[in-house]
Amino acid sequence: MSDTLVKSTINPNLKFLVQRIGNEQTPVIIVDNFLSAPETLIDLAATEPAFAGQKTDYYPGLRKLISGDYAAQSLSMIEPNIREIFSVPSANTSHVSLGAFSLATTPADKLRPIQCVPHIDTHNPYQFAVVHYLCSEHYGGTSFYRHRATGYETITDVHLEDYFRILKQEVMSGGLPKLEYINGDTPLFTRIANVDVKFNRAVIYPSNALHAGNINETLGLSANPREGRLTANIFINFSNQ
Repeated sequence: MSDTLVKSTINPNLKFLVQRIGNEQTPVIIVDNFLSAPETLIDLAATEPAFAGQKTDYYPGLRKLISGDYAAQSLSMIEPNIREIFSVPSANTSHVSLGAFSLATTPADKLRPIQCVPHIDTHNPYQFAVVHYLCSEHYGGTSFYRHRATGYETITDVHLEDYFRILKQEVMSGGLPKLEYINGDTPLFTRIANVDVKFNRAVIYPSNALHAGNINETLGLSANPREGRLTANIFINFSNQ
């Protein structure tokens, strides 16, 4: 498959729906019909090289980098909206720090405890995650959470030490979380919003928002990109350096 083919599928008429979630009213952007021909990206995912696990990555499954210009073209289409909606300083320049296909494949009983609670990707307020669903709509989407004890919904550098200190205390006193994918309220976290899977939908949110995929193991955790919970994931950073 040529890079040009992937480039030509980016939908030039994207419509952005903004939801403000939780007490912090954090914007979450939903974009449907992200690609004009999403099947071309699935075809790319199904080609060599194969997906692989990353020991340093807490993602519960397999990943591989997306070749071609999909990430760069996506950035060019959505950057103006991200800047406006999240009030990104005009002096900050953008770059893509990750562009990868992801497949959730880890059985629940093989999860690490940290994979059983909501997470953040970074405490940097100007990194944004793009999750582009390329799978059947029966797979779970993405949920956002509030930490009950602190009330935090996003974790900034100011909150970082306090949040992890209190979470550690809670785990030490109450025990490790059950080895299962989180999908709703727990004793430690309240779900504040959910974005359902829709084929060819992209959801864009700050990487420091507490979030987790709604992964339903009973629906299957196939490593086949044509059958499993395939997503394309991009991290977009804005920096003044």
